[in-house]
Amino acid sequence: MLTKMRMHQRFNYYISITILPVVVVSLLFIIIGIAPFGSKNLLISDLSTQYLQFFAELRRQLLHLSFSSYSFLISIGDSLVPVYAYYLLSPLNLLVVFFEPAHLPIAIDLIIWLKIILCSVSMSTFLAYKYRHYDFMAACGGLAYGLCGFVSMYFYDLMWLDALILLPMMIYGLEKLYYQNRFWLYVGGLTAIIITNYYMGYIICLFSVIYFLYLMVKEQPARLSLGIYLKQQLNRIGRFLWYSLLSGMLSAVVLIPTAISMMSTGKKDIHLRNFILKGTFGPSFTVNLGFGGNDFAGRLVHNPSMFTGSLFIILGIVYFFSKSVSNRDKQAAAFLLGSIFIGMWLLPLNTVWHLFQRPAGFPFRMVFLFSFALVMVAYEGYLKGIFKDSKLIVLATAGLGVAISIGYAWAAIFQEKMTPYKFATPQLSANNFIYVLVLGFLILTAIAIMSLTNRQASGKVILTSILIFELMMNFFVATMNAPFVNQHQFETQYRRSRQAIQRVQHLKFTQNKFYRLLVLDQPYRNIYRIPYSGYNDSLLFENHGISSYSSTLNSHTHHVLASLGFSSRNIRRIDMLGGSIITNHLFGIKYYYVIGQHMQKLFVRQNAAQLGFMTHQQMRHLKYHSNQVFDNLNALVQAEAGNNRQYLYRPTVTDYQQSLIKGNHYYRLQIRARTSGPHYLYIPKIRLYHVTMWVNGAKLAKTYSGLGTEMIPIGYLQKGQVATIRLRSTKLLKTVPKITMGVDLKKFEAVAAQTRKHQFQLQDAQNINEHGGHFRGTVNVSKNSRILLMSFPYDRGWQLHVDGKPHPIIKVADGLIGAKLTAGEHHLAFNYHIRGLVPGFIITMIGLVLLVISRWWKEKSVKFVKHLH
Repeated sequence: MLTKMRMHQRFNYYISITILPVVVVSLLFIIIGIAPFGSKNLLISDLSTQYLQFFAELRRQLLHLSFSSYSFLISIGDSLVPVYAYYLLSPLNLLVVFFEPAHLPIAIDLIIWLKIILCSVSMSTFLAYKYRHYDFMAACGGLAYGLCGFVSMYFYDLMWLDALILLPMMIYGLEKLYYQNRFWLYVGGLTAIIITNYYMGYIICLFSVIYFLYLMVKEQPARLSLGIYLKQQLNRIGRFLWYSLLSGMLSAVVLIPTAISMMSTGKKDIHLRNFILKGTFGPSFTVNLGFGGNDFAGRLVHNPSMFTGSLFIILGIVYFFSKSVSNRDKQAAAFLLGSIFIGMWLLPLNTVWHLFQRPAGFPFRMVFLFSFALVMVAYEGYLKGIFKDSKLIVLATAGLGVAISIGYAWAAIFQEKMTPYKFATPQLSANNFIYVLVLGFLILTAIAIMSLTNRQASGKVILTSILIFELMMNFFVATMNAPFVNQHQFETQYRRSRQAIQRVQHLKFTQNKFYRLLVLDQPYRNIYRIPYSGYNDSLLFENHGISSYSSTLNSHTHHVLASLGFSSRNIRRIDMLGGSIITNHLFGIKYYYVIGQHMQKLFVRQNAAQLGFMTHQQMRHLKYHSNQVFDNLNALVQAEAGNNRQYLYRPTVTDYQQSLIKGNHYYRLQIRARTSGPHYLYIPKIRLYHVTMWVNGAKLAKTYSGLGTEMIPIGYLQKGQVATIRLRSTKLLKTVPKITMGVDLKKFEAVAAQTRKHQFQLQDAQNINEHGGHFRGTVNVSKNSRILLMSFPYDRGWQLHVDGKPHPIIKVADGLIGAKLTAGEHHLAFNYHIRGLVPGFIITMIGLVLLVISRWWKEKSVKFVKHLH
C-alpha cells in the first residue's frame, strides 16, 4: 500500500513539473504575443542575423540529404563544420524540417519554448532524484532555474540552452560516480553537452571539477586532516579524471575537427589585456538579486544576471546562518557558490571561463551555474527545515533588501545610458519603479515562507504564485523594448524577396558560370525595427554574396575583405559594402540587385571574373597593410598583371573646410580628379551611423551611412573634373575624411581583359550549393601567368588534383586559395576534406572501447571483492 502511494505521489509530481512550466512559458509567450501564440516572432538580436539563416541552410541540407562540408553561401566561401558544431547540433533543431522557410521563425519560437520547458523539467527531476523528495518546492526550483536571469537575457542564443537542459542530468551522474562508482550517466551527460555545443561543454567541464571538489569538501570528516583525506580519495579522484577523459574522447569526432576549423578564425588570438588583475563588475551587481535588473537594451553589456526568484535567494542566505545546516555543508556550499562568483568577478578567471576570450557582448555566460547551485543549495536547506526560523527569514530578507538598495543607489549615482554601438558601459541606468516592486515582493515572499511554518496549504500556492510572478516580470523586463518582428509581415516579404532573387538567380545560372550576386533588399530590411545589415541572408535566399556574421568566420576571409575596403566592425563580421570595381573583378561580383519598395533594378558588371583566374607570380608574395586600402588595391592589380604600374591615382585636394554649427560637425572636401574612372572616399575605423553625405549636391543613400562603412563610392570622374564632397556628422570624426582615390579605368580594363582569357571554367555551376566541397573545372594557363587565384579563403582542408594527379595548394593574395600550374590546358578537381575528422573518429572509437573495458573491469573487480568476502 505504501509503495502504491509513493508511486502515485511520484506520478503526480512528474505530471505537475511538466504541466507547470508548460503553462507558465506558454502564458509568457501569449502575453508577449510570440508566434504561434501571437503575431510576433523572436527575430531579434542574433536570431535575426545568424540563427534564422543557419537554420535555413540546415533545413535545406536535411531535405536534400546533401550534407556538404563547405558552402559558397557563407561570405566568399567557408567550412560548415564550425557552424554546425557551434550553432546546429541540438537534436531539437530537427524540428525545422517541418516548417517551410517563411515559417522558420515559428519553428525557432517553438524550439525556444520547448527548451525553456525542458530546462525546468530537468532541474525539478534532478532535485527529486538527488534528495528523494517529491515536493512542490522542487517544482518551484525547476521554474526558478528554467526562467533564471541567464535564460531571460540569453534565450535567443538558443544553442546554449541545451547545456542547461543536460546539466542537472550530468551533475546527478557525477554524484552517482562519486558515491556509487556508477559512471554511465555522467559520461553520457557530459558527452552530450560537449557535442551539442562545445563552448558550453568547456564551461561545464570546468564546473564539473568545481562540483567534484564541492562533494569532497562536503564529505570530509570534521577531524580528518586534509592530507589523509586526499589519500583516501585518490581512487575517487582517479575515477573522476578517467571518466572525464573518456567523455572528451567520445566527443573527439566533433571536438577535433571543430578545434582545427576554429584555429582558422580570429578566435584563436589571446590578448594579455584580458588577464589584467581587476574586477569585471562593481557594487551595482546586487540590482540583479531582484527581478528586472537587466533589460534588452543592455543585453551586450550588463552585470551578471543572477536572479533566480526571491524565494531561493532568501533561502540561500538563510542556509549559511541556520543551525539546521552543518558547518561542513556550509563550507562546501560557500566553496561552490564562491568559486562561480569569483570566477565571474575576477577578469583573468572570467577570461578562462570564456575559453580564454572576452565575450563580444552577452557577458557572464556561466552565470546559469550560479543559479543552478543556488537553487540546489536552497532546496537542500528547505528540506533541512531552515524556513522554520522566522527570525532568520526576516533578517535575510532585510539584508537582501539593503544589498539591492545599495545596488540601485550605486547605479543611480554612476549610471550611464547606452549609446548606439558603444559597448563599454559598466552599468546601465536602473528603473526605480522596478526597485519598489522588488522590495514589495521580497516582503511578500518572506511572509509566504513563514506561513509554511504553520503548515498552511495556502502558503504553498501563494509562495509558488509569487515566484512565478517574479520570474515572469524578470522575463518581461529582459525583453522590454525588444524589436520583435511581425510574423505575417515577415512571411509576406520573405516570399516576395525570394521570388525576386530567384528570378535573378535563374538568369545567372543559365550561363552555367559562377558569379556573385549582392542584394540590397530594402523592403525586407524594413520589416526589422532596428538597422538590419543582412550579413547572412545569402544562406536564406541562396545567393552567393560577400557578407557574413558568425563566431566562426574564417580569419583569411576577414583579413582579405577588410584589407580591400569591405566594411567590418570586428573579426566576426564582414559587410558587402565597401567594395570597388577592383574587388568586383576579383570576387566575381557581376550582379548588384537593388530591391526598393516600388522598383527593382539589376546592375551588371562587365569585368567580373569567375570563381578563379590565372595571375602573375607576384600574387604569391602579395601582402596587405592595415588601413592602407588603396595601396592594397593597387598592389593587387599589379600582382595580377605582373608589373609595377600605377592603377590608382589620388585626386588633388583643392579645398578643405571643417566647421561646427548648432552641434553638428560639417566637412567640405573639394577634389580634382587626376585620372578618368570611378572614385572612392575612404574613412577608416569610423562607424558612420551618425553621418550624412552629399557628392556634388546629391545626397548619398543611407546605405552608405551604415554600421562601419569605410570605403564609399563617389562616382565616375573624368580627368580634371572637380567634385565636392560634404559630410554632416553629429559627432566629431576622429579621422579627417580627406582620403580619396580614383581608378584608372582604361588601364584596369586592360588587365581584366587579359585575365578573361585564362579563367577557371567551373563545371555544373548551378549545383555548387549542393556540392560546395567537391567541384571540377578547366583552366587555360599562359606562359607568363601561371599562378591560379581562386576567390575563396585559404584553408588547408582543400585538396587539389590537376589532370588526375595530386597537386599542392598554396596561399595567394595574402589569404586566398591558389596553385602554381604549368602552361597549357588543365583539368582541376577541388575536394574539401574535414581536417581532424578521421583522427577524431578514431579517438572516439578508442574512447568507446575503453568505456566498455572500464565497465568490464569494474564488474570483475566487484566480483573479486565479493569472492574475498
